[in-house]
Amino acid sequence: MNSQNYRIDVSQKFVSGTEIRLGAGTSTAQIPAIVGEPSSDIRFYNADTTLTLSQPLLRGLGPGVARRGLSSAELRRTDAGRQQALVEQQVTLAVASAYYHIVAQQALVDVARQSLERARRLREASEARLDAGLVSQLDVLRAQQLVTQAEIQFFDAESAADDARDRLRSLVGRDMSTPFNVATDIPRPGQEHVEADAAVAIALPNRLDLKSLVASGADAERQVSFAKNQLLPQFDVNVAYTRRQTADSFVHSFGVDRFQLATFFTIAMPVDRTPQLVDYQNALIERDRRKREIATLQRRIADDVKHAIRERDRLVRGLAAAENSVDIARKEVEVAQLRYERGLSNNLDVVTAEGNLLGAQSRRIQVLADSAMAGLSLRAVLGILNPRNLELGISNLECGTSSVEYGPRSRE
Repeated sequence: MNSQNYRIDVSQKFVSGTEIRLGAGTSTAQIPAIVGEPSSDIRFYNADTTLTLSQPLLRGLGPGVARRGLSSAELRRTDAGRQQALVEQQVTLAVASAYYHIVAQQALVDVARQSLERARRLREASEARLDAGLVSQLDVLRAQQLVTQAEIQFFDAESAADDARDRLRSLVGRDMSTPFNVATDIPRPGQEHVEADAAVAIALPNRLDLKSLVASGADAERQVSFAKNQLLPQFDVNVAYTRRQTADSFVHSFGVDRFQLATFFTIAMPVDRTPQLVDYQNALIERDRRKREIATLQRRIADDVKHAIRERDRLVRGLAAAENSVDIARKEVEVAQLRYERGLSNNLDVVTAEGNLLGAQSRRIQVLADSAMAGLSLRAVLGILNPRNLELGISNLECGTSSVEYGPRSRE
């Protein structure tokens, strides 16, 4: 009973730097009376209830100082959201690339299968013509060699298609034993022309990495203001409304009467301001570094956008040339086959034409897949790729009793 303390303290700090503190408490005390007679001791309570308002006038004044920690936390939270969106875009591009790689490999498997069938028919025809004495043994050997090469290309295409399927399973988080079907069509690239300057103007306000860097630059500017404020002397005005007295009981220690108003000032200034000066100079250096990084990233974004537009246009032109090459190669095979059947030439021309057709078809499929990916990459470079509203969709994947199919949805 001789050393009991009861106290509660509440404080609130506002963005202006103003701080309000409320403290209420009491503690027991006693005055010994006659030695050897504890019952004659005087016991009482020391009560203290104080409401204090403190307002800094120099150092600590303003929302930029009072909200410094909160502003940094908000910046980190917002930046974490941007980083998540960037990762989602990267995953989207990886999944789309794996998807189009499967579609391309499946198309190559079909092309290799057709080439193998034509090679086998050519071998059978060469053997029949050899039995009839119309061609030499060299024609049969060339046909057999063509069949062997076609089989190797067919097996390679099948193996590459299986590898592409495994990669897509891994990216979408499916078990390696999960079967699925893939839509075989690849959307053709758009023919609309995009001006480089207009594309750069779209990319600069939409790129998430640039937004994060600009936000970091603004935070560095706030850090400069904060460090500059810390160089000022501490000059606070304080107003206290206090009640301090002794009471004979715990209940009488608290009340609403006998309060007194007190006003006082607090002035403090460190003799050595080296740490504050160092922090201020570091803040200036960090601010200038952020500005240089922003300017560098803006130039790099402009270069990336122009490169992506040139790459897309190159692939569009390359696709037209590849399709024209496939048409020419088909006609070349037809002419060579017709000349061979009529005995105007040996099967060397047919073998060469078949190889040219297979190469042309392979190039066309690869260019078509690359052009589809170039369109998505351009949207990512512009900062307008929305992973949750993409033209690639998932439906109909066979997994146990359910089935899922990867395929393109509608183009925007």
